[in-house]
Amino acid sequence: MKRLFIIIVLAALLCPFAASAQQKVKFGHIDYGEIIKIMPGIDTVQKVIADMQAELQATGEEMAKEFQKKQEEYQQLANKGTSAAVLKIKEDELTNMYKRIQDFSQSAEQDLQAKQLELLKPFQEKILDAIKAVGKEHNFTYIFDTSTLTYYEQGEDVSAKVKQKLGIK
Repeated sequence: MKRLFIIIVLAALLCPFAASAQQKVKFGHIDYGEIIKIMPGIDTVQKVIADMQAELQATGEEMAKEFQKKQEEYQQLANKGTSAAVLKIKEDELTNMYKRIQDFSQSAEQDLQAKQLELLKPFQEKILDAIKAVGKEHNFTYIFDTSTLTYYEQGEDVSAKVKQKLGIK
C-alpha cells in the first residue's frame, strides 16, 4: 500500500515535467547582416566611419612619406661618408619615427573599431530587441543568425517579422 502511494505521488509530481518536455520546439532564423544594412540611419554611420578611416589613412600616408624622405636623406649622408656619430643619430631618428608610425597604425585601428562599436551599438540593440520581441510573440525557442548556420531548412525565416517590428519596409 505504501509503495502504491509513493508511485502515485511520484507520477503526480512528474506529470507536469513530462508535459512541458513534449512542447514543440520552434526554430527561426534571420539574416542579421542584411537587416542591419537596411536600417534607417546606418548609411550615416557608414559615412562617418569611412570619413574617419580616410582621415586616419591620410595621416598615416603623410607619416610614411616623411619617413621615406628621412630615409633618403640618411642614404645620401651615408653615401657622402658622413661620420658614424651623425649616422647613428639619424638611424635613431629613423627608428623612433618608424615606431611612431607603427604606434599610430595600431592606435588608429583601435580608434576606428571603438568608433564603429559606439555608432553601431544603438542599431544592434534595436535589432536584438526586435528579435526578442518576435521570439516571444511567436513562441520561438531559438532564433539563429543565418551567417553562422550551414543548414536551416526546418526553421522559419523571421526577417519580415523583425523588419516589421523595426518599421522597415
